[in-house]
Amino acid sequence: MAKVKSMKQYREKQEINKKSTDEKEISNLLDISNISYILLIAIFLFSFYIRGITPIDNVFRNGIVGFAMDDSVFQMKLVENTIHFFPHRIFYDAFTQYPYGGSLFWGPLFDQMIAFFALAAGILTNAGMPSQITIDTIGAFFPAVLGALIVFPVYFIGKELIDNKAGLIGAFLIAILPGQFLSRSVLGFTDHHIAEVFFVTLMMMFFIMAIKRSENITLDHWLNKDWNALKKPLIYTLLAGISFGAYLLVWTNGVFFAVVFGIFIIIQYIIDHFRGRSTEYLGIVGIIAYIVAMIMVIPYFDISNGFDSGRYSFLHLAVTGGAAAVFASLSLISREMNKRTYGGIHYLLFLSGTLVIVLIAIKILLPGLYDGSVGQIGFLFEGRTGGGLTIAEGSPISYESAVGNFGYNYILSYIGIILLCYYAIKRSNAEYTLLVIWSVFVLAIMLAQNRFAYYYAVNVAILSGVLGSRLLDLAGWKQFNSNDILECLKKIRVQHVLSFIIVIAVTGFLPSGASPFQTTMEQAKWGAVSSGFYEWHDALTWMKDNTPQPDLPYYSIYEKPLPGQKYNYSKNDYGVMSWWDYGHIITYWAHRIPNANPFQAGIGGGDSHAPGASTFLIAPTEAQANKVLDDLGINGNPGARYVVSNAYMAYSIQPVFAEWDNTNNGYYEQVQTSQGYQVWPSLKYYDTMESKLHIFDTNGLQNYRLVHESTPNPYTSGGNEEKAYKSIYNTLKRTNVIPAEDSGYAKIFEHVKGAKITGNAPPNSIVTITNTIRTNIGRTIQYKQEASSDGTYELIVPYSTLGPVSGETQFDTKPTGAYTVTAGKISKQVEIREMDVLEGKTVTLDLLGE
Repeated sequence: MAKVKSMKQYREKQEINKKSTDEKEISNLLDISNISYILLIAIFLFSFYIRGITPIDNVFRNGIVGFAMDDSVFQMKLVENTIHFFPHRIFYDAFTQYPYGGSLFWGPLFDQMIAFFALAAGILTNAGMPSQITIDTIGAFFPAVLGALIVFPVYFIGKELIDNKAGLIGAFLIAILPGQFLSRSVLGFTDHHIAEVFFVTLMMMFFIMAIKRSENITLDHWLNKDWNALKKPLIYTLLAGISFGAYLLVWTNGVFFAVVFGIFIIIQYIIDHFRGRSTEYLGIVGIIAYIVAMIMVIPYFDISNGFDSGRYSFLHLAVTGGAAAVFASLSLISREMNKRTYGGIHYLLFLSGTLVIVLIAIKILLPGLYDGSVGQIGFLFEGRTGGGLTIAEGSPISYESAVGNFGYNYILSYIGIILLCYYAIKRSNAEYTLLVIWSVFVLAIMLAQNRFAYYYAVNVAILSGVLGSRLLDLAGWKQFNSNDILECLKKIRVQHVLSFIIVIAVTGFLPSGASPFQTTMEQAKWGAVSSGFYEWHDALTWMKDNTPQPDLPYYSIYEKPLPGQKYNYSKNDYGVMSWWDYGHIITYWAHRIPNANPFQAGIGGGDSHAPGASTFLIAPTEAQANKVLDDLGINGNPGARYVVSNAYMAYSIQPVFAEWDNTNNGYYEQVQTSQGYQVWPSLKYYDTMESKLHIFDTNGLQNYRLVHESTPNPYTSGGNEEKAYKSIYNTLKRTNVIPAEDSGYAKIFEHVKGAKITGNAPPNSIVTITNTIRTNIGRTIQYKQEASSDGTYELIVPYSTLGPVSGETQFDTKPTGAYTVTAGKISKQVEIREMDVLEGKTVTLDLLGE
């Protein structure tokens, strides 16, 4: 009986213990910090949903992956090349900017990361080399993943600075902010921009953590090998250095952002010295982090790059390694001055004098270093001029644009900076100083160039999070200091709920109708697919399959020529002329070599009117356009065999071409109409080579023919102006020369020698040649050309009438029959073979009476 009673007591005790354990587990689960992490993970998933799932139907459509049509497609070209030669990423590509090829100033890490995951996917699926769809899928999702991951460093920065509330509000905001940050982190925008922001935010997070945990660290801890005290600061410092190095390996020009932490270090040295505190912790963090970054950059250093900030050069080693040496010197000087009880003013005067002397010495002794560093400040802080002003992302940001990017958080960020300045002065915490300097620096470069709004988004989120947390504290949220969530729930009052609603509403849901959340959901669904995407894809895929294959291999490690020298292309290689915006899609989709590209290379123009895209497209005559191509030519061939154009080029940005050529005047004029004065394109506008090709469809030209066009798209920018511009021309000429119809959005033209038709004709007569050209979409073009006869005549025509030949362009736009040649009352027909057109052969046709 006693034994039974004992067993019963044992079981009751076990149940009590189990109940206690269960209650403890529930209590742990409901711990405030755990709830914060659960909310953070939920924010991350929501951020990924916005970027990676919302646009999925638009990005993965019709068997095509919708990458952004400028830098993203070229990044994918580099990814594919890296996969073939992993881990090597090329820094010179001959498959762009014919006839020179192009040096690449992008860092290798972004492409290497995508290539690594693609190769890993190939191995895991037993496929060996990854398939194209595997590469494209990983590449498309990569920016969405990085964009979502940024919520974590943003949260921890807010938490380190203030508390969990600041971190969670900041994480929520960076997840929903629209504008530049969203567009560069959405599905298909596979460019290094989002990786820049990710690594610079990660770097700042680890710097803040390292600084907070090392404020009491001195050189004595190192000398005494006090690893218990050094362990955490050292780990965070190493992680800060690795993040910094990764940032530099993503964006070469990120070397300028090394200045941010450098400025902070110097200012904090002065602040700490004024307050009589040790500055040695700053030197320890700075030296280790910058040396780690330098070590990561060294494998990519190229002595031939000099002090070029856009390529891994002496500048990168000087900024990282040199800064480490400066930090060491500042620490030693501060230590010695503290021993001698010199005050802060002495330290400030010493640093100021030393800085001036050092800058003067560098300018005199190392002018390359000075020009590559101090001399390049304008790259970040000054707006662009001339043709550079036509680059949308390079123009200064307006207030309206800033609110469009950040909502009312843009205004809140200024208040947040002021608040942190107050904290930096009152509390003397180094992390506040760092965030202020970082935020002011990024704000300044964004005001000069709106593209940097994607950087400032992180600062806006953090600053608004800090401000939001402080506003919640004013409403009494400070009392929720217990880790027991149930205890906190019991303390909730009306003011707590109202304050929370106000903070979330102001930061995320105002202004009404254009709030960050609403704008983001509308913007995200399109992914990176832009206007005219499918028309371009159609045209350039056709070009890949129906034009002669260059000898130059698409995947290769190319030998870089000497500076200023042209690449050693074969006679079968050729260029493709278009505006620089479209160079990368020509490389990626057509596997052809553009003359100009989005690196703003190959544009030409300027005061010297150098040969390039601007001078060709704006040329007022066919002969001048031909001269541009001849000046770019090598191996006895012109610089381009094909020209590709779209409606946006023809109807929206022709003055932009002229701006780069410094000839932008007279392309528009005021005209009196029945509706009053209106601004119309002038006849000068219609005389450009771009107009002759795209608007007039090569009518009257001798050396250019339309070989393919995409479907029309009147709903795109440019395409929506086509009928109006054609009608205006007919009004100006008082005739119906051009059918006011929609034509292909993207068009491909071939530059040919042209067949020469010559013979006898009545003296003083006008010889006319005509034909009807039927395009691949069934549209008809009336081709006509005239020449004067002095007894003989000569006409050069670009279209053959007997169809394509093997190994050459397999055009699907061609004449419906033979040419008709007329002189007075005499008309005859003549057929032209393809080789007559390609080789410039002569065809004789007399136009005299029998």
